[in-house]
Amino acid sequence: MSDFHINSMIGRRINVNKGGPEAKAGQLLHSGHNYIVVGTDEGAVYYAARHLRSVGEDLQSDNNGEKNGTGEFYDYLTPSCFSAIMDNMIGQNVKINRGGPESRQGVLLLSTYDYIALATEKEGVVYYKTDHVKSVSVVQEQEENDANADGSESGSRTGRGSGRGTGRGTGRGTGKGTGRGTGKGTGRGTGKGTGRGTGKGTGRGTCEDTGRGTGRATGGTGGCTTGRMTGKTTGHGPAAAAMDVPYYREYGFNNLFDRLALKKVKINRGGPDAIEGVLTECANGYVVVLADNVIHRILTKHVKSISAL
Repeated sequence: MSDFHINSMIGRRINVNKGGPEAKAGQLLHSGHNYIVVGTDEGAVYYAARHLRSVGEDLQSDNNGEKNGTGEFYDYLTPSCFSAIMDNMIGQNVKINRGGPESRQGVLLLSTYDYIALATEKEGVVYYKTDHVKSVSVVQEQEENDANADGSESGSRTGRGSGRGTGRGTGRGTGKGTGRGTGKGTGRGTGKGTGRGTGKGTGRGTCEDTGRGTGRATGGTGGCTTGRMTGKTTGHGPAAAAMDVPYYREYGFNNLFDRLALKKVKINRGGPDAIEGVLTECANGYVVVLADNVIHRILTKHVKSISAL
């Protein structure tokens, strides 16, 4: 699809792809050199043009250029190319791809001309070849809360509820990141009468900074130190912690194979092309992986992502 036709739809409601994990409806905000920006319920989503299968225009929408009819406009970047978008997202919690086996969420550690490094919670540092990144977006605060709702339910109820009773600082620190939505209603009544006087002086100063990055508490008073960092902070949250995770900074994606040689690796996140085994060598345009007494030779151009196990 030509840039002319894409540009003619800027400001209008569109459907990106007709189906599949990357299908999304939203407002076309910008058309760059090799990407487009779409305002969705997840915020601004950046799509690599090379992976777009179709773009449909919604003729029945009012196309008023506003977000969900609220008058709140999207905040988005307009760099020179798709790779430069991720250069501006380093240190932020991002989502790579909308869905499918290669979709992951984590803190973006590094962005080079042909690969990125993503610190994930369960798989450690995952290296994505930029050519295989279909879309990227900064994770909104509400999405972070929803993603940790199961693990932070106790923190959300004691953090702002009973936490406010036993210690305004300690409770507020552990519940603010993931429990603000759910805990505000349940605990405010119980905590307000019992502990507002005792907790106000002890917790507010020490927990406020780490609280936005925590969501799961073990109790009203101890949550500040035992909470799980999954929120958004500057200095003590997951972004700062993730930036301390060791990772490889190489010139190009293929140079990572030399770094990971003789290590157990996972190539691709899932699907029929995923494989786990020992990376023995990389030569002549393919990598050699030993898995279950079988030698696999995989073309490097089909390696979408790789991580050490």
